[in-house]
Amino acid sequence: MKAHHIVLLVLAVVIVGGFFLWPQTNIQIPVDELTGTWRGEASPEAEYQWWMIYEFENGHYTLTTDSSYQEEGTYEITERFLDGSILVKKVYADGAKEYEMNVLTTTDDPDVISIEGTKLYRQ
Repeated sequence: MKAHHIVLLVLAVVIVGGFFLWPQTNIQIPVDELTGTWRGEASPEAEYQWWMIYEFENGHYTLTTDSSYQEEGTYEITERFLDGSILVKKVYADGAKEYEMNVLTTTDDPDVISIEGTKLYRQ
């Protein structure tokens, strides 16, 4: 084999190998911005003082409130938008109920989210 054939063969192997390795090296694992404990509460000026605590971990969540209302279930981030908001599908009541909620996250402060218009702070 002549030298230029060897060079072309090596170049072809590198190019073909690159096509197979490129997708593997550029996979971005999605981040779950919700993982952790989040607390929201009424402002001090509000007539009714309330609070809520969401705990998200590994696809499971719990919601505890100042009233007797509580939720436990699973969640999945179903869609991400350029403005930082995400759609989250919750399944709760032993799988009998589903709800898709809008969550706004910011890059300015990763310890603050807004769920359906209510600000929650990471604990």
